[in-house]
Amino acid sequence: MERLPPRLTRLAFFEGGDPAMLARAEAEARIVAFDAQETVLDFDCPSTDVRVVLRGGPLRVLMRTSGGREKIVAEVGAGAFVGELAAFAGPAHPPSAGIRAVHRTVVAVLPGVVFVELVLASPPLGRRLIAVLAERVRSQNRRLLEYAALPTRPRLCAELLRLARPRPPEAGGGLAVFPPPPRLELAARIGARREAVSRDLADLVRAGLLQIGPRAIVLLDEAALRAEVETAMEAAKRLL
Repeated sequence: MERLPPRLTRLAFFEGGDPAMLARAEAEARIVAFDAQETVLDFDCPSTDVRVVLRGGPLRVLMRTSGGREKIVAEVGAGAFVGELAAFAGPAHPPSAGIRAVHRTVVAVLPGVVFVELVLASPPLGRRLIAVLAERVRSQNRRLLEYAALPTRPRLCAELLRLARPRPPEAGGGLAVFPPPPRLELAARIGARREAVSRDLADLVRAGLLQIGPRAIVLLDEAALRAEVETAMEAAKRLL
């Protein structure tokens, strides 16, 4: 455990929080550092603590299927948090998700009751929490629709578009996913098998939509990738 001040007041979410409750939260927070790929919360460990990413990250939220395969359902980076639902409603029974650090991450672990009291005492934090939850619901609904209705290839296109970031002009500009995630990780993100992901990546490269290198997956035709996703989504909606 690192002996560092939590500095919650430096994070955007906590701005405008009740001063007395913020002081209590910082006093009761435990600061824990996790190495890359270290388990932050195991699947069979119920918890009502809220984990706030102070530095590094992201934290990856995972679901495990009955067959033992893991599916990536969310990632949260510096300034964000996980565990807010359990803090308000209690842990799921049985625990439904695990958390793993992707890279070295420093986390403030807040007792759930303290987080709840802080939010209830601080209207700005309450409004932000509602906005965070609303965005998570929208994102999960979109992913659920993709998972239920779309073939692997458009699901893969949609995930690459979500992961892509602008490249600097000296690197050629445009959008790219860097560093390139392993095939197994991409499969876990979209609920597919690694072999299917490898096959569809190769097809997208042959179609001139992607370029895959050791440092990045470059999106050569963003418009075509988006069109493929939307076309598949519209076709799926007509069948629902």
